[in-house]
Amino acid sequence: MGIAVIMEKTSDFYADAERLREFAREYREFEATSWDSLPDIELYMEQITGYLNRQLRVQTRQDREDSQVLTSSMVNNYVKSGLITRPIQKRYDREQLAQLYMLCSMKQILNIPDAAALIRYLTSKEHPISEVYDAFVSDQHDINEGVADVLEQVGGVKSEYDLLKIAVGLVLNAAAERLAAERIISLFRCREERDAEVE
Repeated sequence: MGIAVIMEKTSDFYADAERLREFAREYREFEATSWDSLPDIELYMEQITGYLNRQLRVQTRQDREDSQVLTSSMVNNYVKSGLITRPIQKRYDREQLAQLYMLCSMKQILNIPDAAALIRYLTSKEHPISEVYDAFVSDQHDINEGVADVLEQVGGVKSEYDLLKIAVGLVLNAAAERLAAERIISLFRCREERDAEVE
């Protein structure tokens, strides 16, 4: 009985498919603020969490209205742990905004220390945070478009079971890519540890 129900398109399927297409449009249209458009004034904690939660809204679960990607206690923990640079007199500038945006975007997949390490490895004199951030949001937009393409094809699937198979494919892809990213970060971490031993 359960299999028969899941194999056919129910009336709910068409409503759900429309919601997924709406999400795909939202996902496709979302583009994070570029470095030059980030606020060029220093922000206090409440301002930075409010700003970034609005920026990151498309990355939250849609079934939980109150879900926040970033809270003030998270920011404090990231600062205390050295995962982002310290604010000056409790005011955050574009550098911390960019670091927090990338950290929050990646923490959906990577653990926080790995995400912070990746940002640190990417950033250097040759590649300042402004360049790293702009490349990050550009890549994010391109990838979002690819996911939106997949979701927009939902109406063409033959059954609800096929829709669930799309979800499985997305999960397997994310898991494989996460593992590959973790391996790359691990290589850089090992190199960093070897260099520290030499010093």
